[in-house]
Amino acid sequence: MHRLGVSTRVENHSVIVSVEGELDIATAGDLRDAVLSAIDAHGPWLILDFSALDFMDSSGLNAVINAYRLVRERGGGLALAAPNERVTKVIRLVGLHRQLAVHRTVAAAVIAVEALEAKKQAG
Repeated sequence: MHRLGVSTRVENHSVIVSVEGELDIATAGDLRDAVLSAIDAHGPWLILDFSALDFMDSSGLNAVINAYRLVRERGGGLALAAPNERVTKVIRLVGLHRQLAVHRTVAAAVIAVEALEAKKQAG
């Protein structure tokens, strides 16, 4: 059975879920569970760190879209960070980059998410 490597850390107010391996039909549920657990414990400002993600198919895209819906329902936001060229191609092919911010690094994503959260709290 394929397992997805998932770890969670908090930086400032952002919850960073690092994803490693292949995000496909066999592992999409692992991401869903990790996201739900992370936002329940730490809040709805989520960054998916894809720097160690090798592959993502349509099931993986679905898991990302569901994560986006979940954080939005809870008043937060979602950003993607550091996808490789192969994963970026999938994200762009379906137009997901038009709905979600995609950053080259986790650090850039943290700065952007912090700014979004501050703007939402101020406004």
